[in-house]
Amino acid sequence: MKLNELEARKIILMVMGDKRPLTKTDEELALLLKKRLTKKECEVLNTEACGKDKEATMREQKIDAVRYEALKASAIKKMKNESVHGDFFYTKGE
Repeated sequence: MKLNELEARKIILMVMGDKRPLTKTDEELALLLKKRLTKKECEVLNTEACGKDKEATMREQKIDAVRYEALKASAIKKMKNESVHGDFFYTKGE
């Protein structure tokens, strides 16, 4: 998945909610996601956030429904980790 195809802002808002404003650019957010998550986790969350066809993503990634849900849960858990989710909202030095 290319960086510009990753809907990072939508993904973060879907997982974390909109209680705090995202202070980083879309490119910075995409880089953070790409750094913290696997390619398949990024693909699954991108599918969920954009409302794309889940079946098509599962075929592309060669995974079944159980693995799809496991990847989604794993990615959400990683994003909600306190040391990670602060990166989405704050710049270094704050």
